[in-house]
Parts: sequence; C-alpha cells; structure tokens
Amino acid sequence: MTETPNSVGEIQIGTQKVLNGHIYTINSVSIKDNLIVSGSNDNTIRVWDIESGRCLKKLEGHTHYVMSIAIKDNLIISGSYDTTIKIWDINTGECLKTLKGDMDCGISVFVSDNLIISGLDDEPIYVWDINSGLCIKKIEGHTSCITSVFAKDNLIISGSDDKTIKIWDIESGACLKTLEGHISGVYSVFVKDNLIISGSHDKTIKIWDIDSGLCIKTLAGHTSYVMSIFVSDNLIISGSYDNTIRIWDITTGKCLIKLSGHLSSVESVFVKDNLIISGSVDRTIRITPIILYPTELLKFQSVINSYWLPRHLEQEIMGLFSAEKSC
Repeated sequence: MTETPNSVGEIQIGTQKVLNGHIYTINSVSIKDNLIVSGSNDNTIRVWDIESGRCLKKLEGHTHYVMSIAIKDNLIISGSYDTTIKIWDINTGECLKTLKGDMDCGISVFVSDNLIISGLDDEPIYVWDINSGLCIKKIEGHTSCITSVFAKDNLIISGSDDKTIKIWDIESGACLKTLEGHISGVYSVFVKDNLIISGSHDKTIKIWDIDSGLCIKTLAGHTSYVMSIFVSDNLIISGSYDNTIRIWDITTGKCLIKLSGHLSSVESVFVKDNLIISGSVDRTIRITPIILYPTELLKFQSVINSYWLPRHLEQEIMGLFSAEKSC
C-alpha cells in the first residue's frame, strides 16, 4: 500500500526575482547551497549567487545545447546535444572530465551515489562511473528518445517519447515494469517515497504507485505540455509550455496555485528551502519564494474568525492567508 503524506493548507507567494544573462532558452536549473546552476541553448552553463542574482561564472566547453544539469557535492554534471557529458568543478569552473561513448545527444542526466545516469536521444540509458568516467552499463528497451531519468535505491526510472515510463534494476539492467497511461511523450519523471510523478506532452501529470505500477491520480489543469516536475514535501511543482508554474497537493491532486511571470515555456523547475527556481524559453531564471501554511494553522484561523476582533487585527491575521488560486 502506498503511504501518502498529509494534505497541505494555503500558500503565499513572495516577490519574484529575475536573473538575466543567457541569450537563448534555459533548459535546466539546479541548486547547490546558495548557488543556482543553469544550462542553456547558448551552449553555456552559468553559476549564479541566489541572494544577489549575480552571475558568478560562465562555463564554456560544450559545442551544442546544454540540455540537463545535475549536481553532486562540488561537481556539476552536464548533458549536451554535442553528444558529451561533462563534469565540472563548481568552485573553479574547470572541466574535469568529458564522457563520450557510443551515444547520441544527451537529453537528461541524473546522479545517484557515484553513478551518472544519462538518457539519450537514440533510446538507450547509459550508466557511468563518476570517478573513472567509464560507461559501465547500457540499458535498452524504450522505442523512442529518453527524455528524463531518475534513480532511487537500486532502481532507475525513465520517461520517454514513446509515451511510457520504465522501472529498471540498476544492477542487472532488467526492465521490471512498464507504466502505460500517458497518451503522448513523457518529458519529466520524479520519485518521492513510493510514488513516481510524471509530466507529459498530453498536458497531464500522473502519480503512480512504484510497487504495483498502477496510476493513482491524474492531475489536469495545464493547457499545454508539462515540461518539468519537482516534488518538495507534500507539493508537486510543474512547469509547462503554457508559460505557467502550478503547485499541486500531492495527496488530493488539487491545484493550489498558478504562477505567472515567464513570457514563454517553463522548461525546468527546481525547489529548495521554499524557493522555486525556474528556467524558461524566455531566457530568464525566476526565483519565487513560497510560504506554506499547514492545515492546522488554517483551523486556528477559522477559530479566530468565530470571535470578534478589532478591524486592524482581523486584517493583519487574514493577510497571512491570501494567495491567488486561479488554476
């Protein structure tokens, strides 16, 4: 049986900060401590200070689009359409290794312990040793390009343009399950506890039980492709080709709030410490603070509302719970 967390309450959104510097689409964003790392169609990786929004470093070396970014300790791992994966020192910006095997364009990279998992445009999944830079496994089974990979424990979860999600044994490379239900390509997968969350070009998000492979919920609301998924605590954060970010309750499947601001498709979302970091085709990164008020606090609000309060105190308390909820 799948264990699900308690449902959330209300969300308040802080003032967005906009980071400019990339000259083409931003495909991937990630966070390390107080740093944002981004990969772009301008073939570069940029490292930003999260407080000031200042670009600290520009990493150059890829000769085509940087499609995916992952971070392991002080290492940046980047996957590119130039058919390479590069490992960089986040502090110096130096390229430490370039991984290149018998592979096509690198669309997605994920780091698990000392392994790099890469999803490619030519269908296989490659598993690399991060220390040696050697490819130790090639896994085949999808019938179209692999757009997203995730690893948890001894499992690899992959999403593909063939409309399926596959669960693989990381040691043997055997496919354990194939999850079918999306009616268009799967472009983002994320694992939270015993759940797989997937975003698709069919405009939906699906929540799956990892043990049974069954779809538990389908979340509908986006008006175009779902490009990126991130899960933080009880919240699913999704970025879409409809230019919006939506925040969903993972337990109820309810859309809690819709965030606007980007002028084009939201290609990547990442969450840390109540900050949503998003990268877009509009060439900007946005930092959006969120404050979550749990259901227990909202119950306290209803108790307060049942008593008479001076007007200024009532306005001050009610102001805590204001949030746009147009989903």
